[in-house]
Amino acid sequence: MLLGMSTRIIYKSTNINGYLAMLIGCALTILVQSSSITTSTFTPLVGLGVIRLEQMYPLTLGANIGTTITALLAALLSTTEALQVALSHLFFNVSGIIVYYPIPLLRKVPLHAARQLGRATRIWRGFPIMYIIVMFFLLELLLLGLSALFTNGAIGLTVLGSMLTIVLFFLLLWAVYWWRWQGGKDSCYNCMVQRQKRHEVNKNLPEDMEYLKNKIIELQEHTGLIDDDVDANDVDEKFKPDIEDGSEENTADTA
Repeated sequence: MLLGMSTRIIYKSTNINGYLAMLIGCALTILVQSSSITTSTFTPLVGLGVIRLEQMYPLTLGANIGTTITALLAALLSTTEALQVALSHLFFNVSGIIVYYPIPLLRKVPLHAARQLGRATRIWRGFPIMYIIVMFFLLELLLLGLSALFTNGAIGLTVLGSMLTIVLFFLLLWAVYWWRWQGGKDSCYNCMVQRQKRHEVNKNLPEDMEYLKNKIIELQEHTGLIDDDVDANDVDEKFKPDIEDGSEENTADTA
């Protein structure tokens, strides 16, 4: 479907200025009223190489701004607190774009992270599931727990939260040291490769066993070997008369 001329048309039509791509992403998200629809539509095209990652980045940023417009329009007819929340959501996304996108060096940070995540997914197909569980569940619960310790008001819980924060900080430093200088990157790579190989072996095992079974049957038919399913008693009964005849002949010769 996306071959030849259609691929080139999409590639050239998206090869535009980044700020213009933001406006397009924002407009599309306002029309469909969901940034998930915009990003999930373009993400497979990036995986196929139809859209470059550098062009997908501003489209995603524009979609993040466009998704705040729906909440902002709804908040205009609601209370003042709802309007404050909607505006904070809008300015949070705008400030993030101002910090990261205009500076080329900072712009490369999320692009590099996206490429690394894509390589990890190509190595091990189960990586996205693990990433979602860790980043959107475990890490979120950990940060919410630490925030609850500091906002509870009890001195003991505040001290406990401070100690846990220090421990987590040193664990983070150790993880960076292990990843960069203790072979952690290679260890994770080998682990993902082995997991993917194990998954492929388990997935293809029934087909491989059926293939081997058919080959064995072909070899048996070609060589004339006795099938393993033949009963041993049948084999003994088949060759027993020959053995008895041979014994009688030997007895007669001896006499």
